[in-house]
Amino acid sequence: MSLTTPPTVGKLQAALHGKAKAEPGYRFYLLYDKLYRKDVLAHAYACCRENRSAAGVDHQTFEDIEAYGRERWLGELAVSRVYRAVDEQARRRLRQGWRAKYPHHGYGRPSYPAAYLHEVLGLVRLQGRPRTFPCARA
Repeated sequence: MSLTTPPTVGKLQAALHGKAKAEPGYRFYLLYDKLYRKDVLAHAYACCRENRSAAGVDHQTFEDIEAYGRERWLGELAVSRVYRAVDEQARRRLRQGWRAKYPHHGYGRPSYPAAYLHEVLGLVRLQGRPRTFPCARA
């Protein structure tokens, strides 16, 4: 049995393919907003389910996921992945700014590890934050 690609996912694939072929030197930065869309995640889940893929490193099987609730699981997956991506981008940009502001004249470049950025400089982690953490309102 063959799985058909949903029209929205096919349109995204065609757009990305066209851009890559039209401009071979183009770099796709941060595709997280596209890869973690609900339709893309649902199609990826269906492809893995059809291939009878084994449990991952977290030892979750398809039966476990469906008992938990597929839509709920996919929604939590999207949110956690996006938070992780935003956290990493924030760390990357903060390191870049600190390296420019405080150049290191010795061997190599200063690393500014994640623990330093979060504990000393006060960068907030989005992933794993408590539910009571105040959020910005538009």
